[in-house]
Amino acid sequence: MKLLNFILSFLVHPYRRLYLTPRGWIFCAITVSMGLVAMNTGHNLFHLMFGFLLSAVLVSGILSEMVLRAITVRRDIPNEVTARIPFPVLVQIQNTHRRRSVYAVHVSDSSDFFPRRKLGYLTVLKPGEKKQISYFAQVDKRGSYRLRWVRLSTRFPFGFFEKVRLVPLEDNLVAYPGQSEVPQLKSLLRGNDHSGSRKQRTGEEVLSLRPALPDDDHRLIHWRTSARSGQLMVKELAEQQHDPRSLFFDNRGAEGDRFEHAVEIAANLLRLLAKTGVPVSFSTWEEHFRPAANGNEVKGALRHLALVTPTAGLRQTGFQAWCVQTTRENGGVFLQVELPPPQTLPRCEIVAL
Repeated sequence: MKLLNFILSFLVHPYRRLYLTPRGWIFCAITVSMGLVAMNTGHNLFHLMFGFLLSAVLVSGILSEMVLRAITVRRDIPNEVTARIPFPVLVQIQNTHRRRSVYAVHVSDSSDFFPRRKLGYLTVLKPGEKKQISYFAQVDKRGSYRLRWVRLSTRFPFGFFEKVRLVPLEDNLVAYPGQSEVPQLKSLLRGNDHSGSRKQRTGEEVLSLRPALPDDDHRLIHWRTSARSGQLMVKELAEQQHDPRSLFFDNRGAEGDRFEHAVEIAANLLRLLAKTGVPVSFSTWEEHFRPAANGNEVKGALRHLALVTPTAGLRQTGFQAWCVQTTRENGGVFLQVELPPPQTLPRCEIVAL
């Protein structure tokens, strides 16, 4: 049975599969028996019945192919995916034929991180009609993943054969390290605060007063001083700023649970620093990411952490850039995983993960 299904699949199309249903096996057995009887007896009625049964097989193949060929499929996935957090996947099915409807189509999806999943059954899809099927998927670990085939199958019209069309929609996604609480690293969230440059409309501390200009905000007018001086005086404010936090993730070592746990802690520390508005630069032995103060700019570092692997520390491009920045800022954070810090480490805070 398996050999026959393989031969049928190979002969039809590389993106097509053809399987006999239990009803189809019975029908084929009757067809072969009728052919043998017709050959042995030579009776015209048996030849006519044999031709009728063969025509049913031919009609079934033509109609099922017309159903599957008229369908187009599109899959949409989110740009950002985090491990252990479900994300939505949207599959859009459309009948592109102008006059003909399609019937009895099963839709399934598959990837390299979950087995084939049945999404739904379309009883009828009218000409030009679109239908959307959504579901939630989830990856357990960080890394690169791929969604492969969308599987369309039908037993239309008689149920003797199940014809399958594989739509090659290979969508790649990168899963960021999972989110978790990091209470032992709360102290690293504080940058070194200092007063920033003068600003006219934003800030927290009043630096001085000056005569008002035509484009100044009236909410900044200091009314008491204006009344004493006889002219409008406005406040100049200072904005509170943070020194950048320079993080280095020591990705030397070997693969295992300890390394994965350290990657997750580093990613969560990056998220927390970006959430509090502290500019943060991030480095590994191979890469260096410049200071950033918002989530969009931190995405590059998170993507690097999603794909980072243990290294021997032979390439030191990122380490040298981090040493220069740490020396300039008079401090940084060295996230130690397994191996002891190098002897050329600049003045910084060492945190064992």
